[in-house]
Amino acid sequence: MTIKPAREEILEVAAQIRPSIFKIAEKKGWAVNENKDIADSAIEGLARNKIVHGKRFCPCRIPSGDEEADKNYLCPCRDAAADIETAGHCHCYLYTKKQ
Repeated sequence: MTIKPAREEILEVAAQIRPSIFKIAEKKGWAVNENKDIADSAIEGLARNKIVHGKRFCPCRIPSGDEEADKNYLCPCRDAAADIETAGHCHCYLYTKKQ
């Protein structure tokens, strides 16, 4: 069964998550995407995954159900640092290279 959270619930959880996104970016020397629509969409995706799957899985990855493998896709995912270094942003465009 798939849970379809209400928009209000997603926004509430997104508001709780948002400060930690900026703390992670600062700690890692990254930035959060300056395009508010993109950043908000990614954070809302994290919130939805938190509600549906219980963890903040990268919003552009679908958890497989294999707990060990899915650890790689907790935000920021294992590929984020390399993606930011080579492409200037992570796969979902939440985190970017600091300008």
